[in-house]
Amino acid sequence: MTRRNGAKSIIGALAAVAMLALMSGCGGSSDDKTSSAADDFAKKKPDDIVATAKADMGKLDSVHLSGDLTSSGSSISLDLKVTSDGSCSGSFGVGDGTAEVLGVGGKTWFRPDEAFWRAQSPDQADAIIAAVGDKYVVDSNGDFSQFCDMSTLLDQLLNDPTSDATYTVNGTQDLAGDTVVKVDRASETDGPSTGYVLADSPHYLVKIEKTGTDGGTVNFTEFNADVTVEAPADDQVIDLSNLGG
Repeated sequence: MTRRNGAKSIIGALAAVAMLALMSGCGGSSDDKTSSAADDFAKKKPDDIVATAKADMGKLDSVHLSGDLTSSGSSISLDLKVTSDGSCSGSFGVGDGTAEVLGVGGKTWFRPDEAFWRAQSPDQADAIIAAVGDKYVVDSNGDFSQFCDMSTLLDQLLNDPTSDATYTVNGTQDLAGDTVVKVDRASETDGPSTGYVLADSPHYLVKIEKTGTDGGTVNFTEFNADVTVEAPADDQVIDLSNLGG
């Protein structure tokens, strides 16, 4: 059976938003931050803020990503916990459809609802829904595997493919009780975006925003939190590649 590559369009949309904002700045969470620390960090050059953020994000063991995006007129939602050892747990939404995702030990499974199948494989949706039921599907095409490999995901998010971007530090503000440095990114190629950087170390990304037609918001939380993911039982898994068609 075949299906549209909906997962990879989600990856592309997320990466497009996150790459823009990560190159504008990053953030994280900490306690007892002082205004002087925030002021000192805000005085750094944008390139130095980006370099610090890249280094700190690269040391993460786990992170929780959530947000809402728009890609080619389609609404996309993301709620995913991912670890450096290849585990992940969460969900993706495309339009009215949602897919639950699990990843353990380099293997990935997803469990879409009917709306997801009808959007991604409209011609074969009835047959797929009948065959799959409420079981997890083996991610044989690797559509979701990039989200379960944190190093690969962060590499995608931290690399900026454009060369016309300029960055401006835009002061500090309180964000959910944390003092963050706001950094704006301007680009004729990609449009404007904003990254929020925690004033205190480590400087993890806490929020990214991009305006425009293909924009949205992605939040980064629960840095280095314990994430336990169990693989689905064998009798709850189906491999569509074995069904032919």
